[in-house]
Amino acid sequence: MTIEVRVLRVSTVVQPHQQLGHDIVDLLDSTERFSRIILVSAFVGLRTVLRLRDRLLQHFENGAELRLTVGIDLGGTSKEVLEELLRWECNVFVFHNPNPRATFHPKVYLFEKPDSATLFIGSNNLTDGGFYTNYETSSRYDFELPIDDDNYRNILQPLDTLINPHAGDVSQPLTDTLIQTLSQRGELPSEVEARRSNRGRQRTTTGIETIPANPFTPVTITLPPLLPRNQRQEATSLSNQEPPEIAGIASQPVLHIPEGTLVWRKKLPASDALQVSPGTNHVGGVRLVQARFESPPGQRIDQTTYFRQLFSDYTWETEVGRNRRSDQEHTFVPMRLVILNNDYGVHYFEISHKPSGEAGQDNYTTILRWGQSLNPVIQEINITGKVLSLYEINEVGADFLIHITD
Repeated sequence: MTIEVRVLRVSTVVQPHQQLGHDIVDLLDSTERFSRIILVSAFVGLRTVLRLRDRLLQHFENGAELRLTVGIDLGGTSKEVLEELLRWECNVFVFHNPNPRATFHPKVYLFEKPDSATLFIGSNNLTDGGFYTNYETSSRYDFELPIDDDNYRNILQPLDTLINPHAGDVSQPLTDTLIQTLSQRGELPSEVEARRSNRGRQRTTTGIETIPANPFTPVTITLPPLLPRNQRQEATSLSNQEPPEIAGIASQPVLHIPEGTLVWRKKLPASDALQVSPGTNHVGGVRLVQARFESPPGQRIDQTTYFRQLFSDYTWETEVGRNRRSDQEHTFVPMRLVILNNDYGVHYFEISHKPSGEAGQDNYTTILRWGQSLNPVIQEINITGKVLSLYEINEVGADFLIHITD
């Protein structure tokens, strides 16, 4: 008599080295039918659900039960997220205990087929940070059914209140009335408020005049995938307006250079420095090309999407005007400018992106424009051959630093 002993397959997903979002997208790209898909998350991001929406709804239309249990504590889920999920017309529950000592914080993702199932339990929220850029861990369980039925039931049983919620004191089905009630009570931030709050939590301020150097060193990570163009307008962005031109630009010696994460670097050619022959028009800015830059280390950036994703938090609009392509769009990003130890303050730099642009290493799809007020300054200083380093920083009023050095 032979007794077969089966060992349950369990693995660990450690992010950002292995991004959970890619594992889940790979599962959803399966041509096999799912019997049910269940997502449980404390915080939910709009971009993340938009990125998964078409795949999830396709399985829903094919007969899969689609169920989500989401939290609203600590401002982690916006009103726009709940409005988007309501439009899916699937089973969505909102979990919230008004007791301030009790925060809804679980993350569980179940993908079940008739003959197999995959379960993730860990720290990853259903957000771009949780799925792609944060340091997170989760356990992945792969079940073969019906052989693993006992193990499957034993692991799911304690999770029943999360994956099979019912209307009660701390869980309610998602309705338009519920969204309006929570919004009127101030329980739901807007998507813009949620993102600003997230950026604000990363900023530190002290009353100390001389701030000690940070004992930690920032390390770049792989950005989340860029949303398809037809979904970008749905992903509410940080509102920003083109600022009025400043009559004059004053500088002062640098007292303190903000610490940040290096996100791009380039040696500037004469054209980026606005140094051109008489009678020739300059390009007006810095071409954001690959420049052999690696992010993360060891991985060359794809300049055709990298910068559009780097600045994706801002409001992108169709760029109109002569010689503008139909797919050209732009935004304005607050950045501090430091040139050769002189601080020129914070300016809203225009970022223009045209997906149909050339894709070669030395060509560009994205440009950072100096702007009319800074053009004469850049031309007078002549930064040809200097090195431009772009940092993402945590300064109030400026999200990036342009630092130009010898």
